[in-house]
Amino acid sequence: AEVRYLRGELELQRHQLDQQPERRAVVPPTAPAAVPQTPSGSASLAEPVPPPAVSTPPASTPSPITAGTELADFDAALGELREGRYPQAIADLQRFLSAWPHSSRAGDAQYWLGESWYLSRNYDAAKEAFINLGLRYPQNPRLPDALLKLGYIYGEQGDSARAREVLQKLVQVYPNSPAAGLAERRLQTLR
Repeated sequence: AEVRYLRGELELQRHQLDQQPERRAVVPPTAPAAVPQTPSGSASLAEPVPPPAVSTPPASTPSPITAGTELADFDAALGELREGRYPQAIADLQRFLSAWPHSSRAGDAQYWLGESWYLSRNYDAAKEAFINLGLRYPQNPRLPDALLKLGYIYGEQGDSARAREVLQKLVQVYPNSPAAGLAERRLQTLR
């Protein structure tokens, strides 16, 4: 859990530094995000949803994704996801991908769209989003995490053979990734 928290913090800081290269101050740490639950009730083994880089609007305020800036739209969508408003996060991420299809954040948006569907327990839509990440953004660093989630989804849907295939592929292609270690653990429970 601590490693997942630190990865989320690292990603948040990297994201903020990428957006403000003239500002090199360290971002103060935030409280860890809640670990999402899998359908079986156990804690998810993937990393937590990162905190948004900008403050999110109150729950009563509609999401600002309309014609804002790329960064504001992305952060607003992640804010919705972090707050557990999955339907709004899904809508915002889909709008982001439509409005900013060539953005450097598009691959991450595709991953978080899959994560939003996964947390909403719409596994077919999550599968499609994670597969599209690999098809559209094959160099995205979130691909190992997407493969891990695909393996989880196939396992949850009772397709152990397909789950094993995806998880073994993850371990083969990305052997040094944190997702590979989690995949190996899941493979032990699938046998």
